[in-house]
Amino acid sequence: MARNNSSLISPISSEDKLALLEAFVETARRLSFAGASATLNLTPSTISRRVKRLEDSLGVQLLVRTTRRVTLTEAGELYLNQVERIIADLEEADVTAASLGTRPAGLLNVTVPATFGRLHVAQTIPTFLCRYPDIRVTIKFTDRFVDLVEEQVDVAIRIGKLEDSSLRLCKLADNHRRLVASPTYLERYGVPKTPEALSAHKCLHFSHLKTGHRWELHKNNKSHLAPITPWLQANDASVLFEAAISGAGIALLADFITSDALQTGTLKPVLADWTVPTTGIYALYPDTRYLAAKTRVFIDYLVEVLSPMRK
Repeated sequence: MARNNSSLISPISSEDKLALLEAFVETARRLSFAGASATLNLTPSTISRRVKRLEDSLGVQLLVRTTRRVTLTEAGELYLNQVERIIADLEEADVTAASLGTRPAGLLNVTVPATFGRLHVAQTIPTFLCRYPDIRVTIKFTDRFVDLVEEQVDVAIRIGKLEDSSLRLCKLADNHRRLVASPTYLERYGVPKTPEALSAHKCLHFSHLKTGHRWELHKNNKSHLAPITPWLQANDASVLFEAAISGAGIALLADFITSDALQTGTLKPVLADWTVPTTGIYALYPDTRYLAAKTRVFIDYLVEVLSPMRK
């Protein structure tokens, strides 16, 4: 009668199991015992023994070893995915527990859209840092789509209609937009009376717009996608704003960029009886079970300083 091999394996304590898992994860990530040993400050032979002990405890091979390389088995790949989630949860729990009862602290990584960030966020950061002196901030101004989890971003401000995702969000304000042009441009090229007339005008286009080379306009509960041929196309709205001010063409821009120019008459509304769909300005953050204190207070601060935009 065949023996059950598992009965010959000594039990593994929780503390030992974590050490075995750590050895396996580091080896699997690097596909190298030497690479794992350098990270964990252990000898390759110790790493190899720990992985072997883990495999014995599971009764399944996780790694294929040859003289040239290490590869994952199918079971190893599945096990790695689950173990990494467990380790991430443990690390998150440690951070959260350590921060309980203390002031918000640590490095806060933030991304904001370039133009919005310069106009409405940059000048608020010094006050935030004074309020929370134990927080350090790294802020990136970019209109590029950023993967918060992969790039380890704590908070991202995003503008527009958001796709469904696993991220959590907090709406900061509405994003109102309109067509604008300078009086000089309108005097020279005329005022378009209908959305169709835009095709004959010099249009200044934001290249990240999801509707492509079409501007979505609404009137009397009807939607119209007006095709345009960009005279100037840019991925930075401030470039389009400056071009519109100089009389280069008609631009579709957010009120948070154009409000002052509209008040002074430097820019004029175009097709004012047509509206552009309102989107939102959001703070996004990873869907974690424990929200770090530094993240929570920063989102609360954004809600506070951007409150005038909600009026």
